[in-house]
Amino acid sequence: MKYIKYGVTLSLMREEDIEMVRRWRNDPVVVANFEYRDFITPEMQKEWFLKVNNKNNLYTIIGFQGEKIGVVNLKDIDWENQTTEGGIFIPDTKYHETPVTSIVSFLTTEMMFILFNWNVAKAHVLKDNRPIRAFIKQLGYELSPGQEEINNQEYVLSREKFEKMAPRIRKAIHALAGDTSPGRYIVEPFDFENDVVLFYEDLARKNVPFTKTETTEEGRIYYFT
Repeated sequence: MKYIKYGVTLSLMREEDIEMVRRWRNDPVVVANFEYRDFITPEMQKEWFLKVNNKNNLYTIIGFQGEKIGVVNLKDIDWENQTTEGGIFIPDTKYHETPVTSIVSFLTTEMMFILFNWNVAKAHVLKDNRPIRAFIKQLGYELSPGQEEINNQEYVLSREKFEKMAPRIRKAIHALAGDTSPGRYIVEPFDFENDVVLFYEDLARKNVPFTKTETTEEGRIYYFT
């Protein structure tokens, strides 16, 4: 399963990815932005993956310019109450100077409002992670009440505010990415019987206003703006 837009590809994390992800997660650059900072062993990583490989945790590998560069996730998804906790990490600092972090943050916010069809988006950011805090504020997120002294702070964005700000932000993101091609949601052939992927495909069919669909050797492809 792939979600492609603004020159970025988000691919569903698979078991063959988890050792790479473990190395990234143990990188000091990444560890500094997490509350949990203990070293993660291969056994711990395998156990973790078994717990999150389901429809209530959407972990994806970030692809940019042909390289796998990091992880973005929506975890502990509560479909009834429309809540989740988002996160992103990219260990190689050379990408921190590119638009990719901003693009991925906006893309996951879009997913919550369009793919999930939710009315509110929430994000958690460590208090001392100033770059990410600054960017999500530009997206319209506001600090939740009572969070001023909390280390892992919660920010909230309403659907109404997102829809008001989104056209301007999309225009800027397209310019940053240098990519105005349509978005693509792809279900690859080896995922045709994957229950998690089929859940998200059904969700997409119901909520996303696709402009075109086709089936090729690449899989079932859905296009959107």
